[in-house]
Amino acid sequence: MSLLLAPGAWLWTTRAGAERDLTEELALLGTAARPLQDGLVLSAPPPAGAEPAFARQGLPVAALCAPEVEAVAAALRPLLRRPYALHLFSPDSEAGNALCGLVRGLQGPLTARLDRDGGPPRLDSGVAARAAGGQLAQVCLMSDKQVAVGVVPAVSAHSLAPGGRLRVRQGGPARSARKLAEALLWLGRGPERGDLCVDLGAAPGGWTRVALARGARVIAVDPGRLAPSLRAERRVRYVPYSAFDFVPEEPADWLLCDMAWRPLEVAALLARWGRRRWARFLIANIKLPMRQRAAMLARVKEILATGGWVDVRARQLYHDRDEVTVAAWRGFGVDARPPQRRAGRDG
Repeated sequence: MSLLLAPGAWLWTTRAGAERDLTEELALLGTAARPLQDGLVLSAPPPAGAEPAFARQGLPVAALCAPEVEAVAAALRPLLRRPYALHLFSPDSEAGNALCGLVRGLQGPLTARLDRDGGPPRLDSGVAARAAGGQLAQVCLMSDKQVAVGVVPAVSAHSLAPGGRLRVRQGGPARSARKLAEALLWLGRGPERGDLCVDLGAAPGGWTRVALARGARVIAVDPGRLAPSLRAERRVRYVPYSAFDFVPEEPADWLLCDMAWRPLEVAALLARWGRRRWARFLIANIKLPMRQRAAMLARVKEILATGGWVDVRARQLYHDRDEVTVAAWRGFGVDARPPQRRAGRDG
């Protein structure tokens, strides 16, 4: 049976080039899917609670119409039952980016039209909609002739950023800092003042910088050179060892890992940390091969589970490229329970 773009189907935004990865991942979840265009995948409705890693945002298609104010407003009105945030976006692709002017041109008039129509109050952001128990009203411009319209409860949205594009501004000695900063927004928690973090593959220090900014102490492990400004920090202990040789003297609160190394070997290392209860919380960036990435990610998650890591989650974040970010929890103390899980924590 062919999968058609029609009400009842789902649209998923993804990184351009990752359409096949997402299609294969949805197939592993038992969901029929196919690439629709660059940056978009079409699927049957996913299983309840599904959180595909290669998806940025999910949109249950309620209507298809022309990118005109009256047409889109008419499609949205019957779907708005609670306070809502309005998200207009195009796919993150060369063709999609060419539609950004059309998105901007539609945003103001559509917002004004919906406000004049009355109905539930419109909120300024996805974060506000989640806090109010509201909805995300999504309008995806697929071309200059067609948009898809759909609404999801904000609390169960895959992302709280329009189209799942969450750009993070973060300073530091490496651009990798943005990956960790975005991961912490996605998860809804991170290192706190006084926490001990171990940063495997730390050099030159992007992730260490993010942890320090949150008030944490850091053991930075890498045979490469850490940025001099970080080596001078009193809350940083620099260990010029390979991550595979390092053994901590005390358990850490957070294990951070961003290593350019083979994914299964990194997963085995992280599983060892879990088995030995050397850390409570894990955030790691896993580099993926060029092919069969969904299958590789599934294997990485299986290996992490053998170490006792639980609630293993994965997401190819906006600032990830040929990698995914994974997070998990391995408690061993009175404050070791994982945070309450809610989808779409980023904003």
